[in-house]
Amino acid sequence: MRKGLLVFISLHLLFLTACWDSNEIEDLGMIMGIGLDYNESGDDAFSMTNQYVVPNNIEGTQFGSSGGTPYQNITLNGSNFFQIIRENSLETDRPPNYTHLKSMVLTERLLKEEPLKQLISFFLRDHEFRRTVAVFITKESSADILAVEPTKEMFPAVQLKELTQNHDRSLYVQDTLKFGEVSKKITEGASFVIPEVGINKGRIRLLGAGIITDKSEQIAGWLTPEEIGGLKWVTNEVSGGLVAIKENNSEADQAVLEITKASTSIEPVLKDGQLTIQLKVKSSLRLAEDWEIKRDVFQEGWEDDLKKQGEKVVKEEMEHVISIAQEQKLDYLEFGTWTSIKQPAYWQKHHKDWERIFAQLPVTIDIDFTLTGYGTQDIN
Repeated sequence: MRKGLLVFISLHLLFLTACWDSNEIEDLGMIMGIGLDYNESGDDAFSMTNQYVVPNNIEGTQFGSSGGTPYQNITLNGSNFFQIIRENSLETDRPPNYTHLKSMVLTERLLKEEPLKQLISFFLRDHEFRRTVAVFITKESSADILAVEPTKEMFPAVQLKELTQNHDRSLYVQDTLKFGEVSKKITEGASFVIPEVGINKGRIRLLGAGIITDKSEQIAGWLTPEEIGGLKWVTNEVSGGLVAIKENNSEADQAVLEITKASTSIEPVLKDGQLTIQLKVKSSLRLAEDWEIKRDVFQEGWEDDLKKQGEKVVKEEMEHVISIAQEQKLDYLEFGTWTSIKQPAYWQKHHKDWERIFAQLPVTIDIDFTLTGYGTQDIN
């Protein structure tokens, strides 16, 4: 029996190979961020920046030491991205590994020259590339963006991704656009927006968004941070933020309403062959800041005027971004998606002519604000 047990254990040891395919962290070329740019000099069309982790410079790790920068950016040029990645081997003994990638930055210049589908096709095929990678666009050099010293995080690519985490606290911050969502939009043949980043006083900053057209999958225009707010109201993406009011257009009589809850319903209505988009916004807000010292919040009906003015501000923001999209004939407002869902027969018949229809599409906006309180107190 004892001999049999020894044979059994010996046979099992053949299958216990431990971490046979493991790699030491200092031998991996872990990439945290990628920057893609158009190379305007030389024969090579593209420029690619890889942000490597330098384990030996990370304090608190087995291999770490103090005083060094925990990342290294390597920028190379080439006629395609696979060639550039292979050429990294000429400058480092650690081949790039993209399983920990956080951010990808594309430049305006690049998206003026090449369709987005072609630019990301290689990365879609790479088994190491995660679909959760955050995608950004910039008017500056992507290498410059990834070189900005982070203030809160260890790596610029991580701080870049974290910028969009405050989308529930500001109307001007777009939610994270993931690589998988970009792929999905391209497959659907839809126009969409990519969060824009830039450098402000030596720090990375969100600036608005770039518009990608469904026609050529290239950059078609830009939205300001304020226009991002209007877009979020239209597309039902508001989860927090502020509505600022200037009563009687006076700087001295300002009021700020904090959004506690918001929803927008998008209803394509078909009547006598005419399609109309009806937007209905419902939002609960509280009075967060008030510069009108004469306002008596204990008097019944004190909130009526603020409610009307807040609704007016948001309606104007929504109308503005809708007019921009219709002038460009680019439906990044997702009206076509909702029409295909709620009016499938109409969509099936008219989707090939959607560009023309969208540009002339009547849109009605109904906004209903409820002021639920002020300061730390509740008026109910």
